[in-house]
Amino acid sequence: MAVAISIKGVLIEDGSVLLLENERGEWELPGGRPELGEDPAECLAREFAEELGAVVAVGPIVDCWNYEVLPGRHVMIVTYRVTRAEAAELRISDEHRRLGWFALGELEGLNLPDGYRRSIRAAASDPTWLGMARELHAIAQTGGHFSKNDFDTQRYDRLRVMASELMALGSGSAIEQIAHLFAQDVGYATPRVGVRGACFRDGKILLVRELTDGKWAMPGGWCDVNQSAGECVEREIREESGYTARAVKLVAVWERSRHSPSPYPFSIYKMFFICELTGGAPQTSIETSAIGFFDENQLPELSPGRNQPYQIRRMFAHFRQPDLPTEFD
Repeated sequence: MAVAISIKGVLIEDGSVLLLENERGEWELPGGRPELGEDPAECLAREFAEELGAVVAVGPIVDCWNYEVLPGRHVMIVTYRVTRAEAAELRISDEHRRLGWFALGELEGLNLPDGYRRSIRAAASDPTWLGMARELHAIAQTGGHFSKNDFDTQRYDRLRVMASELMALGSGSAIEQIAHLFAQDVGYATPRVGVRGACFRDGKILLVRELTDGKWAMPGGWCDVNQSAGECVEREIREESGYTARAVKLVAVWERSRHSPSPYPFSIYKMFFICELTGGAPQTSIETSAIGFFDENQLPELSPGRNQPYQIRRMFAHFRQPDLPTEFD
């Protein structure tokens, strides 16, 4: 018996994926079966237009898996990354009950087939070229640091050049810029470390608007030498918001590439703290243009490279339940 084929698209924006609820009460990715003579990209573009009124560009294939929709009824699901060509309002067709945007951390709680979860995580992860370039650079940096042989040193130098070329090719950046960025790192290659602080007042969270993209984030930044992580997050809160605070709980340690849709050349461990406000007054800085307190259900547009909606929701959860254990990848 022939197996039907369904082409599905993974659309992720600001850390959330678009899903549709079908007549069985399951959440699924937008898409459908190709018509006779229709290639996958054409099929997906048509399905997004029909189901959502959306114009999309179809990217690379992400995953392929077999799904038993009903006993004895199998469908081969093929998933692709997609991006919207324009941010028009979405409209749902009569093929589905409703649509929803879900943070990646919310997928486990949904009535969603495991194959879709796998496809979404694969689409949300870093491009293959970026992971390879980062690892090649780390090998070259560490090997060059420990090498005592001139020939090996030359080989590691060549490996670093190759890593720069790969990242430049994948990102479209000039190789000179990438090489300069990599050249700043010496010694044993380790992840960088950043911090974010969650401060609350009257049940609302403190956010600052970043000058770089005009979007909002919990105060935070890179950790400085000779300061503890707690001291760093307290400093960042003071510098970016004008408030003084005391770090009271480490909520989470998350690896950035697993939680952010925006690629970055280096691996980063991000430490999230619950902090208690102790004084000060709102004041902008050379990095921020506004300060405010926001309700969990009325968050402003967030800076996706700095924090995701579900991460802020986890801050609210830990604020309300201080005994929750620290979270980590």
